[in-house]
Amino acid sequence: MRDAPFLLARVHLPEDDRRPCLMQKLDDPYMGPMDGSVFSFQRAGEPVNAYAWWETHDPEVIGRGGHGVIRIVPMTPDLWTHLKPGTSLAMTHERLHAQVTQSLMENQA
Repeated sequence: MRDAPFLLARVHLPEDDRRPCLMQKLDDPYMGPMDGSVFSFQRAGEPVNAYAWWETHDPEVIGRGGHGVIRIVPMTPDLWTHLKPGTSLAMTHERLHAQVTQSLMENQA
């Protein structure tokens, strides 16, 4: 997955979140194909739910109340090509929100 197209997004883990931290690595031997997330966003005014794998990027561990950057590797990159920096994404199952900081197209050059 290191050569796959990806986006970068900023995420905040609220102080009152049930998790003490966010930490996920794509090369973790215990991470499988179903360990991604559903991200929700708008495309041409319509809601989209798209599956992607993600990992904490900087820092590698985001503690409660902290901000950090995650690396998102979409299962279907074509659904993500319109997303520009500043676009909001909802991480559906994690009940978190992220904001794109680097689009998919910037990483394909």
